[in-house]
Amino acid sequence: MASLAVLCLLSLPIWPEREAASVELRTQEVRNTGALLGEGTRNPETTPAAASAPPESPTPKNMTLTVPKLGLKDVAVPTGFRQAELDREGLLRMKESGLPWEEGSNTFIAGHALGFPSTRVPRAFHDLGTLAPGDEIFLKSADGRRYAFEVYDHMTVEPDDTWVTYPVEGKTVVSLQTCTPIPTFENRLIVRGELVS
Repeated sequence: MASLAVLCLLSLPIWPEREAASVELRTQEVRNTGALLGEGTRNPETTPAAASAPPESPTPKNMTLTVPKLGLKDVAVPTGFRQAELDREGLLRMKESGLPWEEGSNTFIAGHALGFPSTRVPRAFHDLGTLAPGDEIFLKSADGRRYAFEVYDHMTVEPDDTWVTYPVEGKTVVSLQTCTPIPTFENRLIVRGELVS
């Protein structure tokens, strides 16, 4: 009997497959399992249009993020839209979001608070909540153009609040998002910075 109990314990995974400490699931969470902030819930009329950039414009490929207060320096920010991509990379620019060189855009970057053993940048946004108004966020394009943002706001929203990915009227912004609070991860913390140079 003891050997059967040991065998059962050995078959349990060492690392959780998801960032969650609770087994209590709400109906909405079950529907969005494996999805980034509202993945698959937008209708075409509310999805921000993808901008067609002229050939001389920068591209998001090899865009980097620097947040001095978080200890992040020139971290590559891939573009994607699936939870599996975020789990692999640790941070990700949402594919439908804007780019820093587009006036009036919202460059939306999601990052893990913890991550997994195989995550490229684990704990990327673990201390995101420590950013305060006036703190700096920098994005750099593949051609070396640097865009400086100054933190002006942060808020906590629910996982289905996709409006936070939309442009902010009259501003060019970057939005950094992570799950909160640790260990339940039931909400999303959003920190926003406005383009200053």
